[in-house]
Amino acid sequence: METIVLQTHNVGEADRFCILFTKEKGKLAARARGVRKLTSRFGGSVLPLSYISAEIREGSAGFMITGASRIESFSQDDINAFMLAQQGLELLISTLQDEEALPEVFDATLHFLRSCSTNKEHAIVPFTLQLLHLYGLLPNKESIVQFGKHSDAQIAYMEQSITGDWDTLEVLLPEERKAFSQLCSSLLSEISTRPLQTGMVMKDMRKATAQAS
Repeated sequence: METIVLQTHNVGEADRFCILFTKEKGKLAARARGVRKLTSRFGGSVLPLSYISAEIREGSAGFMITGASRIESFSQDDINAFMLAQQGLELLISTLQDEEALPEVFDATLHFLRSCSTNKEHAIVPFTLQLLHLYGLLPNKESIVQFGKHSDAQIAYMEQSITGDWDTLEVLLPEERKAFSQLCSSLLSEISTRPLQTGMVMKDMRKATAQAS
């Protein structure tokens, strides 16, 4: 099944415990046995920031990855792109529910990961807004009104963000970006299952605000 590897942890002598986002079943925790051995046929595919085709079976001990082939890997060479991508994955880990299929979120995540390398100016903030929209917390442009007054530019930015049309996004004024930071922070706090360890989503927004001033 189509899978994005969100996070991995080495366990035992040769296994890898993986947090996966699958298009068919949503977020899963699965173990890949023996993938750290040099002789493993698919160990190099089951790594964070990888888009893979995975064979996953459910047994008495949970989900197991029995095979995988890499379709695409993201943001491994560019440190800035890598950090942006990590922030997005952290968002997903904190907000996705286990075994809840969200194919639109899956497709949006692929779009985000590709954008991290090609469109760094517009990546994490639009992705956060799009996630909130797909989660049903930001259903339309009118919903933003309840969080305060917003300019036409902000509303247009939000509309383009939630549709994935990021290539032509306008650069917002510092105070406009700050308002989006507050909006996202407020809504994310409602759905996050744990604190964002990288803290970087909101930190990145504030940093971008400072750089724009």
